[in-house]
Amino acid sequence: MTAGPSAAAAIGMIRSLGFTHVLSIPDSESRLLHAAVGDDPDLELIVPCREGESVAIAAGLWAGGAKPLLLIQNTGLMESGDALRGCGIGPEIPLRMLVGWRGFAGAEAGRLPIDSAYTYTEALLRAWSIPYEILDGADGLDAIERMDATAAQTHLPAAVLVARRFEP
Repeated sequence: MTAGPSAAAAIGMIRSLGFTHVLSIPDSESRLLHAAVGDDPDLELIVPCREGESVAIAAGLWAGGAKPLLLIQNTGLMESGDALRGCGIGPEIPLRMLVGWRGFAGAEAGRLPIDSAYTYTEALLRAWSIPYEILDGADGLDAIERMDATAAQTHLPAAVLVARRFEP
């Protein structure tokens, strides 16, 4: 089985890119990164009630001059659709998102039934015209850097789908 990305290395990348806040609702894929953000004195962890709320908070932080990062699961991405439309895509706010891809490992292993959250994730990002890359494994954290650059260049949301749960 392929190892997931290192939470410690991801924190280094997040800090090097100048993120100021991470909005996260912990889930099975991101729990170790969520904990690492909470332990980092240079990053402010915000734990909203719902992912749609995290999108609105991130948009407000960006408007105030901060650089927030959303750390959400794909099911939360689905829940936040209207907030993304109204607080990201429509007003052209460059929201940056790390999206845990629940269901990826099961689909890859051929387990049935395939989690519909897995099935709809890429289709929704394409429908919303949100550019994304897939981070599948321990290498490839530079996808976060490219996502950041894409959001800065387009002034629109961009995402990284995190296919495997974060490791220590």
